[in-house]
Amino acid sequence: MKRGGWRLLLAATLLAFPTAPALADPMPYVPIDERQAETPRPVAALLPQMRIASSIELGRIAFPGRGGGALGAIIVSERNNIPGRLAQSAAERGDEWIAPLVNALGGFAAHELAGKATQAALNDQSWLGASPPPVLSAVPGADAEGGEQQPVIVSNGYGDGLFGPAPNLTASMLNWQGDVAAMQQAFAEANPDAEEWAQVLWRYQTSPDFTQVQVIADIEIMRRGETEPSYRQQVISLVRLNRPSFVEEENVARWAANDAALARASLTSAFERAGEVLGHVLALDEAGWAEASDRKRESVTSGGYHGPVLFRDETGPVFWGQGRRPAPRSLRRHAGGGGIGHWI
Repeated sequence: MKRGGWRLLLAATLLAFPTAPALADPMPYVPIDERQAETPRPVAALLPQMRIASSIELGRIAFPGRGGGALGAIIVSERNNIPGRLAQSAAERGDEWIAPLVNALGGFAAHELAGKATQAALNDQSWLGASPPPVLSAVPGADAEGGEQQPVIVSNGYGDGLFGPAPNLTASMLNWQGDVAAMQQAFAEANPDAEEWAQVLWRYQTSPDFTQVQVIADIEIMRRGETEPSYRQQVISLVRLNRPSFVEEENVARWAANDAALARASLTSAFERAGEVLGHVLALDEAGWAEASDRKRESVTSGGYHGPVLFRDETGPVFWGQGRRPAPRSLRRHAGGGGIGHWI
């Protein structure tokens, strides 16, 4: 892929809990003797978005009067539902800020890139399942104002409670979760004879401060009759602006300039790199996982995450990232994974 005159310093991150999962949690690796299924697993790429999403960080939502744009302190009050109201307000503000980038990115072939990245992982680790994978998407809907119904993805924080949804879930996040659940059910029903199947759930979004564009891939292996996946990992591939502004609108303007040329190239690179890294993640066995997540090894910091290096290549290092508070048990599906920092 041609980079033009851009100066790139590439790094990578794989995010995961550093400790072994509890008995009921999905495994962060697939044992070698369990990789081959009796019949090839159906594999699908899921992308429940029609366009790029903005994101919020629930742990850093601005409290009115303290400033900070999308950053600041959150006041937790279940009685007054302050987290929910602040989250919804931040989501709506983020969607207003991202509008110029959404308009400039019209026609971006995210579904094609998600399919190619999933296929790249299958080419590298053919035991995962059948190919080529279908790319499934949600049925476009309309919001209250008649526009496309799109998610504002929660990038961090507590979006789920032990006894059901917590009050800080936004309406758009609930819609997104519903679309994902419907797509997963449809895929399972389309393969009634499969005892196991695999799926890669793709997302692409901006960071809460619009300094990054991010591609996130959650890969899972499901078994019929079980509600939790037997295996789960996540790769986060991110591209960060060089010398970003503290003003959100200025960052959005840079991504959107020249028909979103920078955003298009960065997202394309992020999808491609995520497909490469997924192959490395799938290759890990028990010993490989123990070594990769050993915090005593050489470490790297990128994109707000820090962790031990998994491998290095000409693109840069890939590492298991910690940094930011760990999610509660009910949000473990967002744990495990990775990211690539492209500094432009």
